[in-house]
Amino acid sequence: MAELPEIAKLAGQMKETLYGKTIQTVTLLQEKCANIPAEEFQKRTGYARITGTRNKGKWIITSLDNGENILLSLGMGADILFFENEENEPEKYQIKVLFTDGGGYTARFWWFGKFLLASDIELESEPNTGGIAMDPFDEGFTLDYFTSILKGKKTQIKAFLMNQKNVGGIGNMYMHDILFKARLHPQKKISDMSGDEIKLLYGSITELLNFSRDLGSFSYENDFFGEKGGFTTDHFLVGYKENQPCPVCGEMIVSIKTGSTSTFICPACQKA
Repeated sequence: MAELPEIAKLAGQMKETLYGKTIQTVTLLQEKCANIPAEEFQKRTGYARITGTRNKGKWIITSLDNGENILLSLGMGADILFFENEENEPEKYQIKVLFTDGGGYTARFWWFGKFLLASDIELESEPNTGGIAMDPFDEGFTLDYFTSILKGKKTQIKAFLMNQKNVGGIGNMYMHDILFKARLHPQKKISDMSGDEIKLLYGSITELLNFSRDLGSFSYENDFFGEKGGFTTDHFLVGYKENQPCPVCGEMIVSIKTGSTSTFICPACQKA
């Protein structure tokens, strides 16, 4: 599942590649991915020019010069692939955006993907993206900011970090190692954390996510040009390594249930 490093990379590639292109047609083969009928989608985007692309948490927002915005969520995973001409377009997709220059991109969702349209006015109250918080790649995501959003909270630290209204872009895939590097049990209450623990957690978040971004993001995900990232399962410290020894103390890594998700931890390094 794509998380912040993968989404930020894809959004950056789309920003550089698509800026200034004019949409000719939008083909929706699976209308349930969208929030409006295919005919209306085409009417509101046809012959509009792309003015920018950015990510907001795990969502990618492409703005058009007519005041419309395409909102893309990869859901549980997707291939979003650019093509220079229709002869080279991918064979399988649910959505295809074709530009007047003959190029375009397709979206093939694995599960739960979304391709929505919202005007600038609608975007302000759009329920999927409106409440997403700042993500750790934002310049404003400083230690002081991170400390301020934790202040007075009594929830468990993993549940807090997984809530996109608190921190944008982090999902379960990177969470295991983030908590391990910070030596925090996922169910530890924020109110019980010390200033040093908060500082260590902040460093863990930014260090791990930036490390993945520097390697080109996770190797299971394709970028806009079909290339794989360089962050592999070998780079995980405890994530998805149940019954393997902890790289720090040698204790066996275990999987525990944390709400609707599981978390891989070292029971010695991350004491409850």
